[in-house]
Amino acid sequence: MTSPSPSVPRADRRRALLVELINIPTESHHEHHLANWTETQLRQSPHGEVLRAGDEVVFRFPALAGKPKIIFCGHLDTVPANDNQTARVEGDRVYGLGATDLKAGLAVFLDLIETLDPATLHVDPVFLFYTCEEVAYQESGLLVVERELPEVLQDTRFAICVEPTDNAIELGCLGNLHAEVTVRGKAAHSARPWFGENAIHAAAPLIERIAAVPERSVDYGEQLRYREVISVTTITGGDARNVIPDTLRMNVNFRFAPDRSREDAVTVVRELIGDAGAIEITDLSPAGRVASEHPFCRALVAAAGGAVRAKQAWTDVGRFSEWGIDAVSCGPGIPAQAHQKEEYATIGAMTRSAVLFERFLQEVRDVS
Repeated sequence: MTSPSPSVPRADRRRALLVELINIPTESHHEHHLANWTETQLRQSPHGEVLRAGDEVVFRFPALAGKPKIIFCGHLDTVPANDNQTARVEGDRVYGLGATDLKAGLAVFLDLIETLDPATLHVDPVFLFYTCEEVAYQESGLLVVERELPEVLQDTRFAICVEPTDNAIELGCLGNLHAEVTVRGKAAHSARPWFGENAIHAAAPLIERIAAVPERSVDYGEQLRYREVISVTTITGGDARNVIPDTLRMNVNFRFAPDRSREDAVTVVRELIGDAGAIEITDLSPAGRVASEHPFCRALVAAAGGAVRAKQAWTDVGRFSEWGIDAVSCGPGIPAQAHQKEEYATIGAMTRSAVLFERFLQEVRDVS
């Protein structure tokens, strides 16, 4: 990358980067053009090297190899478009698909890579741009990195997922389980329902049982509370309006606290459903470890002025935890704006994010 002209403020540079990032369509499984564009941008850096596997793109500083490695990671993909594919700038805001989740974070990465001086750093920051975060756990591009670029993850000491947090440090994350539950009955003419067994009616007690499960709160210290919840999120059943349905299928979504393993979560759901229906686990993402005692986490929190909170959702902090790497979420996006039609990010938040990450990288030291 070429250094910005003194006449072009870095805030304007970030705005231009964000606009360009938004204007390259990247719905999940369609990130190829943005991966190419990102690689082209990164190869202009005089200080680093670029690795690529499929559409996963990695930037690192060879001169820093051997120093404590910290991964900064952000996903290239967005949810499906909703007439919001084109960037629009209004004052401090940049509107468009993926603006907050999380192309504002990617713009900050590109800006940092351009301006960081490796000679001033005591750690080895590695920037990872990956695909398919917005879909199922097993479709993530991070699995491609694990398989084809294992050296990127090897000896990593800490990771920062640049998810939308409004620059707060979000610790841990909820685990995420999806189960398809099937309730069987027997079809019959709706004028003579006694010849059948209505699967929808049969499922009603189970739905009520799930709805009655109380929220479970899990606290870590005084600042962090994770709210564990379970919900029925979709239901399908019946083929015709004059036929007693013989099958009902529902999706049960369990968001479980960091004190549970994936196996624990499956057990909770199976015990709750019991013999009321057949269960198929369709997606299962681990909860993220609460890394509040990790020295790099403490350094990042200090650089952010102590702003921390629990991650009441799932992020790849859970995946890094499963790999034995402590991680947190922190990024310039606005959580409430994620996946909205009028999604936007602000230049001010991007500036604060860049300042935070620069301060952290310049001040953090090895912690053996």
